[in-house]
Amino acid sequence: MQVTLGRRPDGKLDRRRVFGATPEEAMQKARELQVAAAQGMLSTHERLTVGEWVASWIQAKARNWAPNTRLKHEQGLKRIRPHLGSLELKRLRPHHVEALARKLQDGGLGPTTVRMALTTLSAALNHAVAMEVLPRNPCEPVRLRLPVAERRVHAWDAATVARFLEVARPYRLYPLFYLGFATGLRREELLGLAWQHVDLEARTLRVEQTLTVVGGQVHIGPPKTRSSRRVVGFGPDVAAVLGEWKAKLAEERRLLGREWHDSGLVFPSSTGHPLHPRNVNRDMAQIIKTYNRKRAKEIRKAMQGQPEEEVKRAIEAATLPHLSPHMMRHTHATLLAQKTRQIELVSRRLGHARPSITLDIYRSVAAWELEEVAVPLSELLNPAPRTLN
Repeated sequence: MQVTLGRRPDGKLDRRRVFGATPEEAMQKARELQVAAAQGMLSTHERLTVGEWVASWIQAKARNWAPNTRLKHEQGLKRIRPHLGSLELKRLRPHHVEALARKLQDGGLGPTTVRMALTTLSAALNHAVAMEVLPRNPCEPVRLRLPVAERRVHAWDAATVARFLEVARPYRLYPLFYLGFATGLRREELLGLAWQHVDLEARTLRVEQTLTVVGGQVHIGPPKTRSSRRVVGFGPDVAAVLGEWKAKLAEERRLLGREWHDSGLVFPSSTGHPLHPRNVNRDMAQIIKTYNRKRAKEIRKAMQGQPEEEVKRAIEAATLPHLSPHMMRHTHATLLAQKTRQIELVSRRLGHARPSITLDIYRSVAAWELEEVAVPLSELLNPAPRTLN
């Protein structure tokens, strides 16, 4: 079937052919081509460049993306343009893609950044294949050997968590810290949590939205993946903390009156507006810094006259280590895995797409797995069942 998409710059009609196993399939492809042309996804002439195609793909798809997703693809395009941006799309070959990867690596970019740029290019080219602009995706034959960054999980033990929560109790964001350690929610999930998604009686919350910062502006939108949208249960202790926090917010609202902005969020700013993520990091750092300075001073006073090495060891043992919002999530996952020994349960609670993702991240804290499978051969050959947990 032949489709006319307007005229080329030389005045001639821009005609393209589509094929399908049935007349209905060919007609559907013809309609898709016409829609793509109307959205600027197709060139009306043959000298379309790689940079032009990727840019038009981003523009057409962005309406269905989260702001951070769009930003990542735009950053990928910025890295593609200097090397392949002016190359005609129809002349793009696998060796061009390999050369792009090498140049990005040689330019000092890390493996994750290089992969993101190539992901942007490949996704845009897949659409070109679907629209029959290209016969195949030049990225597909390319097999990159990029170094895999080792994932190191930093988590606190139970005693350190308890000590931090006791220190943080007088601070305004204490309920956020408590909920973070108790549920393993991401920082953006905690800050995007709304009261309408919390049921204190049933002791459950629903992750329906997240709060992120894009271009310096706070944005509230849906979770990035389907698995991130989930229901998370919590205990009576969390319900009590959230109940007290809700009453405190009501008092803040009453005192501010018309100056209060009712965002409906569980953890708003002191004026009711969405809370910027940097405030969470800042408060965490300040709580730890203030406590550690005070404890160091007390220990030095109590150990006056003793060797400096002993004093330093005592201070290190008594003070709190560094904490980031994501470490609350790691800590929750670590403690839950060690307590339940059920990776599937931990994976669902964290909102991971697959248990294998959870296992890859927390392999270092799952030494119990190796202990459980260290079973004598005589027992393996015994037909009687054995409960590992």
